[in-house]
This record gives sequence, structure tokens and C-alpha cells, in this order.
Amino acid sequence: MAENNQEAPKNPNNSGTEVHLNDDKHPREDSFQGATLEISGDGVPRDPEVDFAGPGLNRNRPGSTIGRQSVRSTTSQTSMKPGGFQSEKQTETFFSYKEDNLKKAFTQCESEFYKKELDGKVLGNWLLAEIDHWDNEREKLLLLTENSLLVFRYNFINSTIQEKRRIMLHIIDTIHVGDFTYPEWSIMPVVSADHSHGGIQIKWNRGELPSFGQRWNPWCSTIPWVSLAHHPILYNPKETETITYNVDEFYEALIDAISKAYSRKRPGEKVTVAEGPILIESYASLTSMVFNQSSVGYCKDRNGLCF
Repeated sequence: MAENNQEAPKNPNNSGTEVHLNDDKHPREDSFQGATLEISGDGVPRDPEVDFAGPGLNRNRPGSTIGRQSVRSTTSQTSMKPGGFQSEKQTETFFSYKEDNLKKAFTQCESEFYKKELDGKVLGNWLLAEIDHWDNEREKLLLLTENSLLVFRYNFINSTIQEKRRIMLHIIDTIHVGDFTYPEWSIMPVVSADHSHGGIQIKWNRGELPSFGQRWNPWCSTIPWVSLAHHPILYNPKETETITYNVDEFYEALIDAISKAYSRKRPGEKVTVAEGPILIESYASLTSMVFNQSSVGYCKDRNGLCF
């Protein structure tokens, strides 16, 4: 694993996990089968150069990045889940959708963890879905700033931050864009269609794999990447154009912020954007199937039961 992951001690005033990621060491080239786009950090405006090693990288085409039919024709960079329709009634079960809960959550996260002198100006905030290394899906709040990406697991029912992570933008070395996929011998695509869609994966591992202990610890908070997708609320026809739930809007803002961060911290160096399948290393995880199909990773009103 990369040496840049350091878990800070827990705040005695907060039961959540706090992680800071910061490293000024140079990133290492990572091999990836797909199209790669290198974005320079020298601060000079230019059209990005693409090294084609697979399907072309078109930022304005409809549907899937690898050809799967989307739910609807959009200019989405990532594909959407087939049959992922959310009615207004279904959407209203999300506590993040109730009244001003989302606005309050962003305000709380910013006041408790954001540091202007360290993070710089806040550029935007999103509510997206994260798929972890055990194939479990949870909703996550994200604050993008000039220097960092702040990621929160937030309980919308009791208004508490359960986990928080700061990722400095200049340590990010690779961003993958594509459809989520499973290993060849995995039964997950057969028993579940939960992740038959696209997303992005942000990596700061310099090509190094996590340790055995990290991979087999479902609660590990030092995995050197984060995988994100559209929040389910985006599948509500009323919210299709809402930036807050759209991973593509976040991706565009992130690319711009990283490019500027590189120009300040690592002038002349480049971050790689690669297009191709994003591997979820899960073979027969029935626990994650139940977890995802029951939406345990989301704060919802479940017919009077709220969790």
C-alpha cells in the first residue's frame, strides 16, 4: 500500500472515524487497459492529449462508456442502472431528501471538519453513492475544495458524522471512468444487478495494491481509492438534472480542481484519467447482496422503521 495513508486518532467529541491523506511524494505510473488521458499540472490551458489504448474517451456521448444501453439517452459520462427508476414516493423515503436535511448536513460537515487555511475555498458539494472494496454501497457526502476532497458518512436520522476523510488533491494519481465489473468467476452479476452501471474510481496508490489485511477487512478505512456512482435519487425523473446527485458533474469539477492543485504542488507533472471497466473484487458475497438490496447503506424510512 502507499505510505501516504495515515489514520488520525479519533476525536473524543465525535465517535466517527477521521482519516487524513496527504503526501508530497511523486506518484508512480500505473498500467491500465483502456484509453488514458493525461492532464498536466503546469497551469497552461490546452486541449488534453489522449493516448489511445482502448475505446475512445468521448465526454459528450449518450449512454454507457463501454456500450451498455442506458436507462435514458443522456450526455452522461457514466452509464446508468437499467431499470433504476425511482418514484417520488420512493425518493421521499430517503432522509437526505426530507425538508432541509441535506443542506443542514453539508453545513454541519463544513463547520466540524473543513479548514479554510488547509483546504482552501469550497468549490461544491455532492451526495453520491460509494461502493467499497467489499461491494457494499453507502451514501456519502462530498465537499470539494481547492486543495482537498472531504468525504463523509453521515447519519441523516440523528444528524451525526460517522466517518470523515480528507484526501489532498495533489496525491491523487489516477481517475478511472467506466462501468463496474466483477472478476470472471464471480457469481455476483448472476445473482444481483445492483452495480450494473458506471461510475468513477479515484486512486492515490501509485499502482500499489492494498495489503491482504486491508482487502479482507470490511471496515478498513485506509483503502487507497474511492469508487463513486450516481445517488439513487438521481433516478427520480424530477431529479435527473440535479447536479447534487450526479457523479458526472462531480467528475468534471474534480478534474478541474486536481489540474489546478497539480499546478501549485507538482508543476509539470500529470494526473492520469483512464477509461475502462472498474473492477469490484467480489466473488460470492451474499452479505453485500443483502446489504445493497435492502439499502442498508442509506438512511431511509422503512415503513416506520428508520435506519
